[in-house]
Parts: sequence; structure tokens; C-alpha cells
Amino acid sequence: MSDQEGLPEPLHHADEDEDLVGFAALVAEIALSFLDEINAGPAGTLVEQIVDGAVRVIPGTTAAAVENVDEHGRLHAPIAVGDDVARFVMDAQNDTGEGPSLDALRDNKQIVSDNLGRDPRWPLFSARAAEVGIQAMICTPMEAAARRVGVLTLMSRDVEFVADDDTPTMATVFAAHAAVAMTGASRVAKVVANVSVALTSRDVIGQAKGILIERFKVTPDVAFAMLVRASSVTNLKLRDVSNELCRTGLLLPDPPRASRLAPGS
Repeated sequence: MSDQEGLPEPLHHADEDEDLVGFAALVAEIALSFLDEINAGPAGTLVEQIVDGAVRVIPGTTAAAVENVDEHGRLHAPIAVGDDVARFVMDAQNDTGEGPSLDALRDNKQIVSDNLGRDPRWPLFSARAAEVGIQAMICTPMEAAARRVGVLTLMSRDVEFVADDDTPTMATVFAAHAAVAMTGASRVAKVVANVSVALTSRDVIGQAKGILIERFKVTPDVAFAMLVRASSVTNLKLRDVSNELCRTGLLLPDPPRASRLAPGS
């Protein structure tokens, strides 16, 4: 393990089978570290750890980014690692309207180029990438639970970057773990938000019932029926009706009539 941010050192070439086994162990370890980010950090921090981890553990990776497309079909990446290289390569694809990241997102498949200078698919983009010395790229779609998260784009100045057929496989494994982590982070955030709203709603409804019980000397069931009726008549959510009662002391539309409600009415 390296002493920088708790991430493993990059792999060194050895026997191919041993490399893959070692890589799988490293990715599993990084995936576990993603759990800390899911529980403690914002989504941006998680993405930063993902792309930084890719640069560190996939041999030959110069820069990396998790990219997606906006409503105009342009790439955007909140976090990119590798000085300004990753952003330059992303902007070059946006400027020319072509490139492996765009194709990977459009076709939902891994796009590999082992020599951009000789690759006929994106002549305008490849010329721009050469300006910062990027010679090879691997762009891997990230999906989890049938939900597309983006594309993991790996860039390299190393002419041997994709010479090893295992490198695209490594990218696929890493992207899969990262997608699960990002999807998990999104779900955790939604669950936390929903629980927070539910708890707030429960508290305010309880307070509103208490006000009605005290004011009209009714049972909790009758108080709740009064709130439900007011919600139905005003076409407002029960939480909003309760919040209004707690805030102003008024139960709309007609508190006096509400006091005559009986359970089950």
C-alpha cells in the first residue's frame, strides 16, 4: 500500500495471470474504500477517488475522467485527474464533435484505440490529442442496475498502453466497481433525503395533532381525521396542512366544523 490517500501502488508487469489476480485484489480493496466515501463524502469526492485510483492502479494511465454528456451532447466531467490533460482531451472531443468517449457513450460499448495517430476514426480529435502527447485511450461505459452512470476514460502517453490485452479488461473491471459505488452513493443520498423528509413530516404531523387534541379536547384519532379532512378540502399535502397549523395556529378551511368530526366520519 502507498502512503498517499491509502491507495495501492501501481502494478508492475509480471506473469500475466498473477497480474490479473493482483489487480482484482487491488480493485476489491479500492471498492471497499469507496464505501467510506459513500457514507462520509459528497459525490464529487467519490468520483475524485475513482479517477485517481484508476491512474494509480492501471499501468500506463496518464490521466482519467468519469465523463457524461449534457443536454447538448457535449462531454462534461466534474472531476478529472492528470494535470490539465484530461480536460484538454475532453474539450478536444467537444470542439471536434468526435472521439472515443463520445462513441463509448453513444454506442454503450468499450472503445479502445492503441494508436490515435494511426486511428482513422477521429482524425480531427486525434490531431488535437497529439498536442498533449496522448497516444492511446480506453473508454469504458459504466453501468449498474441497468442505469448508465457515465464513461470511464483512460488516457496514456505510453505507446505500449494497450499492447497488453489485459489492460482493457482491467478497465472494465474497474469501471464496473466504480459504477456500483456511484450508484450506491446516489441511492444512499436519496434514502437519507427521504428518511429526513419522512421524519420531519412525522414530527410536524404529531405536533399538529397535539395542538388539535389540546384545543378541541378530542382523541388522537379524531385529531388525525381533522387533519386528513383539511388536507382533502384544501388539496394540500397532510404535511403542509400540519405545518401551517403549527406555524399559524389555523386549521384550514374551517376549524370549528372540524371539532364536530367523529372517528370514522
